[in-house]
Amino acid sequence: MSMNASSLETWYLQLTDRCTNACPHCFSSCSPSGHTVVPFTLARKWIHHMSVVAKKRIVFTGGEPFLYFPMLRNLVHEAAGRNLWPAVWTNGYWITGPEEFRLTLRYLADVGLKQVILSDDTYHGATPFAAFSDQLAPMASELGVDLRLARIEPKTPSAPPDYLFADHHVLAGPLMFRGRAAVECTAHQARWRLEDFDACPFLSFASPRSLFLDVRGFLNICPGFPLADMKIVSLKKFFMDFELEKHAAAHAIATGGPARLAALLSLEAPDGFVDFCHACWMLRHSPQGGQGR
Repeated sequence: MSMNASSLETWYLQLTDRCTNACPHCFSSCSPSGHTVVPFTLARKWIHHMSVVAKKRIVFTGGEPFLYFPMLRNLVHEAAGRNLWPAVWTNGYWITGPEEFRLTLRYLADVGLKQVILSDDTYHGATPFAAFSDQLAPMASELGVDLRLARIEPKTPSAPPDYLFADHHVLAGPLMFRGRAAVECTAHQARWRLEDFDACPFLSFASPRSLFLDVRGFLNICPGFPLADMKIVSLKKFFMDFELEKHAAAHAIATGGPARLAALLSLEAPDGFVDFCHACWMLRHSPQGGQGR
């Protein structure tokens, strides 16, 4: 099975694993102690490659990308100049007042920013913009920027795994148990048998809707599920050469979900898993899975 970019809607480019918080649900396991930042020249190269493969939305994320604002602004400008549709995902730590929001956002809008995604949910705790949050979308709109809120909801402990997501870009809906959430958010959740997870309801390896380029340079079909090292191969060559059958874990997930991956790895899971993402993540990051990093 090959992969094509015809259905691609969004590139995610993680600029850093440093963040102002260490949220328990973070799928990238970011924290204030994170120290990795994508070199500016490398990020520019990847943006160029993205524009060659598919001129779509590019979301600059982290960690917290606003911690490196000069680089962020220059990369937004670069992406807009390459006819990509630039967006940025932030926890809004810098939004200490309406005017601070307007002035900061103007710097990005002036170089082509189209969208800001703002995390605002129970996992992120109290936000500095809570008292004036209703003013943010109109102010952003005046600058030509669309504002979207990312609101992840805690999963009801007894609820079965959720197959249906209105937006698989993880901007809303129940928590998906991957990254740090696979360890820190599962304690009181009901478990389901491995046999229940015989497909991945979210991903298409043949025609992905999104791809995630992480801070270490790995191209991920899903955050934490790497397929190739973009420091070694170009995006264009990746799409030309990709064969699902050469990626054992990806092939197992694509053809039989976590249940088939467990069989491939000769693993049993008597305690079960919380959801599809939890099963996939824990199996791949087991000693046999070999993706712990």
